[in-house]
Amino acid sequence: MQSPHPVPPLLVANGTLTHQRDMVRALETIETFAYRYVVDGDTIAEGKASLVRIMADDESASVLVNGCMFLNVASFQYLNFQTDETGQTRFELFVNGAMLEMTPLDEPEMRATGRRVIRLMEEGVFDTGSIVSIDDEDDED
Repeated sequence: MQSPHPVPPLLVANGTLTHQRDMVRALETIETFAYRYVVDGDTIAEGKASLVRIMADDESASVLVNGCMFLNVASFQYLNFQTDETGQTRFELFVNGAMLEMTPLDEPEMRATGRRVIRLMEEGVFDTGSIVSIDDEDDED
């Protein structure tokens, strides 16, 4: 029997995410990370940082400053994630020839800065139609 509603995909260990809500959920698993910023195949910057804020809004930039990442998933077209044989996951966010690669780290000393991590999806970014699917059984002929 086929479902009358499309079934969202199930991605385990590896996948590509294009929906902002899915990207936020995947990135919520990161606290500290090693990063590499690549533009047109050239590494522009690399280092370590803490993820301070995740958002999805059409006006804010993604900013990495002073070892703190304020990440707006709306800044990217899609996210790839890959898990290696040791269980380490690498995230790659893509937009127009640029890629931000993030590899989570387990470095408690980086989190000891006293900064509070804010996980935020701005209200109104996702319309209610993307959250709830209502099946209208009163078909008009």
